[in-house]
Amino acid sequence: MNTAHDDNSERITLRSHEGARHSEPLILNESDFEQNDPAPRQQHSPYHDDADNEEEEAQVDNSNDNDRNEQQQRAPLLRRSHSQESAISTDSAPPPYEFYPPAKTLFGRAYNWIRTIPRIRRRQAIALPTLPLHQRFYSRHSDSLSSTSIDSFASSAYPATCCSYYFHVCMSRFPSLPRATLPTWLARCRWVLICISIFAILLFAFLLFCSIFFAPASLSPPIVPDLSTDISARFLSLNIFMRPPGVTNNYSDYKEERLDYIVRYILPQYDVVAFQEAFAFGTRRKDQLIQRARNMGFNHHVESPRHYPWDLGVDGGLLIMSRFPIRTSHTIEYPRGIHSDWLSYKGALHALIEINPIQSLHLYTTHAQASYAVQPSQADIQVRLGQFAQLHQFIKETTQRDNNIPILLLGDFNVDAAVHDGSITEHSKSSSVEYQMMMDVLNGKGVDLGKTGHRSVSNDNISDSDNEKSALARKRLYADPSYQLDLSDKVYKQYGYHPVTFGDIVLNKNGEVEPAETILTDPEQVMTVQSIDRVFWDQMRAVTSTMKVQEAQVEKFLVRNNDMMSEFDKQQAPFTQVSDHYGLSCVVQLS
Repeated sequence: MNTAHDDNSERITLRSHEGARHSEPLILNESDFEQNDPAPRQQHSPYHDDADNEEEEAQVDNSNDNDRNEQQQRAPLLRRSHSQESAISTDSAPPPYEFYPPAKTLFGRAYNWIRTIPRIRRRQAIALPTLPLHQRFYSRHSDSLSSTSIDSFASSAYPATCCSYYFHVCMSRFPSLPRATLPTWLARCRWVLICISIFAILLFAFLLFCSIFFAPASLSPPIVPDLSTDISARFLSLNIFMRPPGVTNNYSDYKEERLDYIVRYILPQYDVVAFQEAFAFGTRRKDQLIQRARNMGFNHHVESPRHYPWDLGVDGGLLIMSRFPIRTSHTIEYPRGIHSDWLSYKGALHALIEINPIQSLHLYTTHAQASYAVQPSQADIQVRLGQFAQLHQFIKETTQRDNNIPILLLGDFNVDAAVHDGSITEHSKSSSVEYQMMMDVLNGKGVDLGKTGHRSVSNDNISDSDNEKSALARKRLYADPSYQLDLSDKVYKQYGYHPVTFGDIVLNKNGEVEPAETILTDPEQVMTVQSIDRVFWDQMRAVTSTMKVQEAQVEKFLVRNNDMMSEFDKQQAPFTQVSDHYGLSCVVQLS
């Protein structure tokens, strides 16, 4: 008698219990399904004429029924003590594109295509019985979804990340570590919490970066005593071209190398320095310059107010450092400029320097609106004149209480004083119209409205009997009759012409004109031979003072002319001069 075994006679199903998180396995036979089936299927056997075959088939059916009963008695339910549930995750993909209803519009086709993309949360937990291989440590926090065994980690219901393995290793080795469980309503918003946490971390890092690179650094105590003299003092004005990080004209500005050059070879020659474009935004170079100068005896300094990124602008880049004591200091900021100068809070600095106990000096420095074209526009001129008028008011407010202390004004005024009507190699003895307007505004005389492009407002009520002074005041802009200065251009007096301080030229061996500097200077501004840096001395106050300004001259600071450097160091220097500007120096004689 042949015995046939049906592999489908046994079926393993999952039965869920109320109050339990997972289902227990139950082995059922096919007879249970037959009892519950209201319309069982009839078995059709082939027709045989032999009656013996029918008897054999009946015996086979009886033996199969006996085997099924024995198997049902032999397969009881698995006890929970010998099994442990875990959860695995399966990736469920959406139905294929053909299962979606056809789209008639382009938008509908795009929507159906997007629906074919698998969603982010594709993992669905399915509880299956597993047997633990080993369990090294006992955890008070163990539950039906986790096990201290590393093997059960592979079947954990928690989503696997790059840190999940290390998390479970730590928890298995240190089972007493506390675990924080989020409430259900809060766990649903875990992605929002993750985004908020990341934003908080980035905000903290940003504020930490600002506190390190934007706030002034603490300085060490002075190690050199303050200077006092009865003879003379050397002053320097230089645009050091030390812009914020990442801003360059050419391949590199070599800021670190030039900063070291300034400290080693330039600062020891002077008693008071006024720097322009010494920006502190996003860098510690300015703090390093102040600290290193402090170690050399420059114990006092005044700088432009610093700004943070949320101010949408950088500082003015002005810096005054002095070996003499600074008794009083003030700062101002001009209104926002135009072009790229809108990003810089340009302004002016004031320092009352005590050269000796009985003699002092008002020192001012400024950096005005720049022109980024060969010919300055009318808008550039108007912005600069407004800044000069504000500078005049600044000088008035800080000096009107003492009429006997002289005034020295240094800086980069960005006004080309030269007249370029001849050869590029000729010196300009004449002064440009904008230079004359600048001098009139700084002195308080004002400028003609027709020259600045402003339209005068007519007033029919003004009679012809008005005096000449009021008529002159109505026609001139930025006039201040109550406070007048008599500024003298000491460099122009010294040379007899306006020397070039930016975009200079040289003659090669063949007598051809070449740019004097190309590493730092903007390619569009080379060979422009501009005279834009100034040294002004108030002649009106100099009458009542014993101080005099002498030896005002241009300082090119060329590397090849530095006698303190060896020939090897000169060849290794990546730049030919310390800045794209020339410096201006002068000596203040006290007697």
